[in-house]
Amino acid sequence: MRFDLVIVGAGSGGYEAGLYAHRRGMKVALVELSPESVGGNCLNRGCIPSKYMRHGAYLLEKFQKMPSYGILPKGYDLDMKKLREGRDHVVVSIREGFKKFAQQLKIPIFYGRGVIKDERTVYVEGEDIELKTGFILLATGSSTTSLGNLVPDGRYIYDTDQIWNLESFPKRMLIVGGGAVGVEFAYIFKMYGCDVVLVEIKDRLLPSNDIPEESSRYLARKLKRLGVDIRLKTSVESWERKGESLNIKLSDGSEVIVDAVLLGVGRKPNTEGIGLENVGIKKDQRGFLLVNEYCQTCVENIYACGDITSPLMLAHKSMYEGRVAVSHMLGDRDLKRDERIVPKIIYSAYEIASVGLTEEQAEEMGYEVKVGVVSFVPNPKAMDDGENEGFVRLVVDAENGGILGCHILGPYAGELIHQVVHLMKAGKDVEFLSKSMYAHPSLSEAIGQSAMEVHFGPLTWAKRH
Repeated sequence: MRFDLVIVGAGSGGYEAGLYAHRRGMKVALVELSPESVGGNCLNRGCIPSKYMRHGAYLLEKFQKMPSYGILPKGYDLDMKKLREGRDHVVVSIREGFKKFAQQLKIPIFYGRGVIKDERTVYVEGEDIELKTGFILLATGSSTTSLGNLVPDGRYIYDTDQIWNLESFPKRMLIVGGGAVGVEFAYIFKMYGCDVVLVEIKDRLLPSNDIPEESSRYLARKLKRLGVDIRLKTSVESWERKGESLNIKLSDGSEVIVDAVLLGVGRKPNTEGIGLENVGIKKDQRGFLLVNEYCQTCVENIYACGDITSPLMLAHKSMYEGRVAVSHMLGDRDLKRDERIVPKIIYSAYEIASVGLTEEQAEEMGYEVKVGVVSFVPNPKAMDDGENEGFVRLVVDAENGGILGCHILGPYAGELIHQVVHLMKAGKDVEFLSKSMYAHPSLSEAIGQSAMEVHFGPLTWAKRH
């Protein structure tokens, strides 16, 4: 069988690249491990099912605010079976929709492990066939990792692939890792009635240079207010089973007894066993493929996208890189890989969104920086919605007004951030943003106000005596 493009991996990046290549007139084939894994980690074991559960946690929090709106609820029951049914229905519906749409477009999906045999051939182990092709795009995703003697068993110790199999809400849970995954599940399980201990070896939650410390502090305060027991600069030293519980010794000298442990400690790229050595594709020391700004490997006609290209493992990054790769195959040179404009969004007790540089990163790079900060506290729309916590923080180059980054914590931060993403990509400056119009009342007004704080100068509120 001969194709213009064979894509190994039908997850977020591979599937999006396949649709984009079809749209551009290429004859495409997808290779995926099984019919149940179409859609990849994001759809089946990651962002889609977790956001479903997070929305449930968010509704439980909103439920507590109903009396302020003249609604006097009479209580509720929690049912893990119903939660699983609703969550899994969404996942299956999307996955089957993916497969049906590919079939309608006559994009074949071959099931089995895809292995590069040579520069123009992909062998599909499960179906024992060879696919001849002009180009190859690798989109094989990532896998969970274990931590020391905490080895996932799917009964007491769970990784983020296994946690979906829980049949009941644990009464007590230890979450290891205070990154994006850890803080999301801490919020989910706490709102669903679980006592949660969250340990993080670093000195703050969300210990990434891309996330401002201010966001970490805001989130930690709220999680603590909700009842999450946060232990920073802490790790697991040892554990043992006692009946149906686990006795965990922590590095701070304390012991906790829990019913389950969730490991939220990162993932590794799936770059083994796919035939890289057959064509000489190069990796770095961590196993990520070395690619250029067009997602091209050292082999001219072989490209890569998504989790296997860098530690920034986000579905939308993978999808964008898939389009970058296909565009380059077709001779375009205007679409380039640029992690600077990849939005990073965390869904926990707050939505937290970041793009570009933090103030600290910008200063370390030699920029003279201006920062515009606007709180959601006085925002009328946020007040109406009962969610007037958080801020917009705009980081600007003082010399030319270029927007270097934006950081939002608060309601719908994950939606609001896109306004700034597109302005950065288009090269628009803070003056342009400061003179834009926003509907009132709206959360988006805070973005325009943050730009005015930079461009026209900050407002000073004087106390009236």
